[in-house]
Amino acid sequence: MNERNTRGIVIDASHKCMLKCHKCERAWYVKNRQKVPGNDLTVDQFKKIARYYTNFIEFCGQRGDVVMNPDLAKFLEITYEAGIDTKVNTAAGYRDMNWYIECFKANPNCDWTFGIDGLPEQSHIYRKNQDGVKLFNIMVEATKHLNKKPVWQYIAFNYNEDNIELAKEMARDNNIIFELNVSARFDGPNDPYIPKGKNLATSFIS
Repeated sequence: MNERNTRGIVIDASHKCMLKCHKCERAWYVKNRQKVPGNDLTVDQFKKIARYYTNFIEFCGQRGDVVMNPDLAKFLEITYEAGIDTKVNTAAGYRDMNWYIECFKANPNCDWTFGIDGLPEQSHIYRKNQDGVKLFNIMVEATKHLNKKPVWQYIAFNYNEDNIELAKEMARDNNIIFELNVSARFDGPNDPYIPKGKNLATSFIS
């Protein structure tokens, strides 16, 4: 296979985030009163990345959320024109609806995954500062503009485990793919977020 067609990269396009998720990497910096390292990726920097990583580009923040970068629509326009498989992972819901629509239209072939852990009105319990209802509505709006169904990523916690089936039904009704995630990011058996249901949590990792 031609090397050009095998290159891919996962990008943290911003060091900023409005959320305060318990086990996010950035939580360590906040807890220890340290500045979160990094900066917003620029358009010129991204053009260089897109010239080299021609197979796939995934935006997935470890220290920030990609929608905090104001140039996301431009990034997606670049990948669309270049025919690069692209994926966006987001949970912040920081921008207004029109901004998201601009992004959806910039690359209608992009795969979008929205992190909403629980029913929309309860997801803020873990993803602190998240407006789950707003983000759910953005996810529904995405179905009108994308060529692929958006994905609802739902991490199982004790506060949402009883609503999994209802969430699946909501996803089906709105033409959304439901993805249930089982986490290992728990601080032992007494972690307040650990679900009680069998097979909804893996081995504990501090």
